[in-house]
Amino acid sequence: MGLLRNLIVAIAVLLILLLAVAFFLPATFSVQRSGVIAAPAEQVYAKFAAPRTWARWSAWTTQADPTLVYTYAGPDSGVGAIMRFTAKKMGSGELQIVEAVPAQVVGYELRMTGSDMVVHGRVAFGPAGGGTQVTWHDTGNLGRNVLLRYLGPMLDKSLAAAYEKSFAGLRRETKGE
Repeated sequence: MGLLRNLIVAIAVLLILLLAVAFFLPATFSVQRSGVIAAPAEQVYAKFAAPRTWARWSAWTTQADPTLVYTYAGPDSGVGAIMRFTAKKMGSGELQIVEAVPAQVVGYELRMTGSDMVVHGRVAFGPAGGGTQVTWHDTGNLGRNVLLRYLGPMLDKSLAAAYEKSFAGLRRETKGE
């Protein structure tokens, strides 16, 4: 009986400690990566500005989650273009283009369903030897749920891998055009 009580107390202390540590983790995140795509900036910009093309080249495809379904609203490209998605593994949400300057920058906001987290994304295009330098930067606030703060340190690694996979997809996609 004493062993069971000690085990319960130890688990309770561990849970309280994990919660306390979460309050000291950052509530925001920032992830940035760059890559060179051997295509003109106008061509690369067009892929980011048109959410309807993302399923062909981005890391977020039915290969990553077979249950993924996209729907679209607003214009096909540029400010106001919206991509909604539902998936068991990746979750559900909405990406909306909020800034679009041809061959220079695409900005978007990503909201995940069931969370108050908003990701602000910005993709900038610049000249690079033999193509276009693409700099992809996401920032966000992890919301009021302090337990989500444990995601912050993991986001750098997981988003960086997704950016690299997306850069590879862009290279394939732009090579064929």
